[in-house]
Amino acid sequence: MWVQKHRPEKLEEIAGNPKLVQDLKRYHWKKPLLIYGPTGVGKTSLINSLACELGFEIVEVTNENLDSAKATAQTASIFGGKRLLLIDNVDQIKDIKKVADLLKESRNPITLLTSDFGSKRLATIKKMAEKLQMRRPTAKTLERILQQICNKEDVIAEAGVLEKISENSAGDIRSAINDLETAAKGRKKISMEDLEVLEKRDKTSDVYKALSLILTKKDFKEAVTSLYDLDEQPKDVLLWIDENMPYIYTDKEDIWRAYEYIAKADIFLGRITNRQYWGFLRYVNTLMSGGVNISKKKQIRYSMYRFPSYLIKMSQTKKERNIRKTIGEKLSPILHASCRVIDKEYIPLFKTLLKNERINGEELMEKYRLGEEEVEYLNG
Repeated sequence: MWVQKHRPEKLEEIAGNPKLVQDLKRYHWKKPLLIYGPTGVGKTSLINSLACELGFEIVEVTNENLDSAKATAQTASIFGGKRLLLIDNVDQIKDIKKVADLLKESRNPITLLTSDFGSKRLATIKKMAEKLQMRRPTAKTLERILQQICNKEDVIAEAGVLEKISENSAGDIRSAINDLETAAKGRKKISMEDLEVLEKRDKTSDVYKALSLILTKKDFKEAVTSLYDLDEQPKDVLLWIDENMPYIYTDKEDIWRAYEYIAKADIFLGRITNRQYWGFLRYVNTLMSGGVNISKKKQIRYSMYRFPSYLIKMSQTKKERNIRKTIGEKLSPILHASCRVIDKEYIPLFKTLLKNERINGEELMEKYRLGEEEVEYLNG
């Protein structure tokens, strides 16, 4: 993924937070460091760059190794250097008291990251740590980052494309890079039309925030209400959950339970389409949000959210589907067959006849009023 491939390796490569970078370069490490800021702003990349520059060995502390982390906090690395203990999403650690104990006993530097600075669970941590805020970069800064990535990937973006991606991401670097990679998938040139696959994010309530509440938190009510102000079609939200849930949930039974709710939500979506009764939507939203949320009983893993592969494929084949549709509309009244029959039976037949030179493109253009682009498509 481009987010990993183009991750900053030096502090000066960190975008949009020059004061924070300077503060880190001068930091004394006498106290643990709590860095807070919105999701996707680059907190983890910042710490990786910092550790690389200072020669620290990063040791990630999670729920699984929190008990054994005390020994790590007391010792140097195998090369004799300092270890930097990193606790990501510290507000989501189950036993926050153990984190506080670790901060008291550690002889190595500790950095804690959070996207929820207002969490009441962090009250003790805030008193013990130095606090630095990481802000979202401006759209112009993001545009420069995306242009640098395009240059490295030999991708040409038409005028306005990078600006549009930057504005849609609302300062979320990770989302902007993911959107750029999605739009550029299988292409060497990106136009405004290629951005149709990308979602239009609401700055206050976007699909990534909803996914976090549904897949990582344990609050049924929050999971359900996360969809209330989301500017997304229910079928698209279901695709987002279906795509990302298996990467977050680790237990097979949790995944099985979640798919049960996803399948039921899909059934009600089908009934809405067939009966045009939108009252079923209340069941769809509750099943795919709250149902999936209460399905997890075991430990989860944190992973970057993936854009639904189905939507990517639909975007990439949109032009082909439009051509097949126009061919069907032109052939249907002449061959007395439905557009569906034309698509399934006649288009493959004409492709074979053209390939074997039993007919030629000029005949098709003359007899069936097909255009050059349509004949080119049939010719492969």
